[in-house]
Amino acid sequence: MRKFKFNTDFKIKLPIIILSLFIFIGILSYQFNSSNFYIISTIISFLTIIVAVFSIIGLINAIKKIRNPTTTKRVLSVILLAIFICTILYIIVENVMEALKIIL
Repeated sequence: MRKFKFNTDFKIKLPIIILSLFIFIGILSYQFNSSNFYIISTIISFLTIIVAVFSIIGLINAIKKIRNPTTTKRVLSVILLAIFICTILYIIVENVMEALKIIL
């Protein structure tokens, strides 16, 4: 059995974990209905916060390590993490704009 180095392998696997959490959030969003609204919305919001935290931590660590000799995996993980953070920021801004539209 091959042992993984936590520092390098986790940084490469982090975008895969985040992508799978995004897919799981999408599946849960598809299952929305009036009978299970509060339960699923709580789970979705909790998972979204986890994805945001993982994305920010992963991007910060990847940018810190970019000074070392870069590999294709590192560059790809930085790009994917940046895309995930942009997606999360877009969702937050869109929700705030929709809430302001309802209030006003």
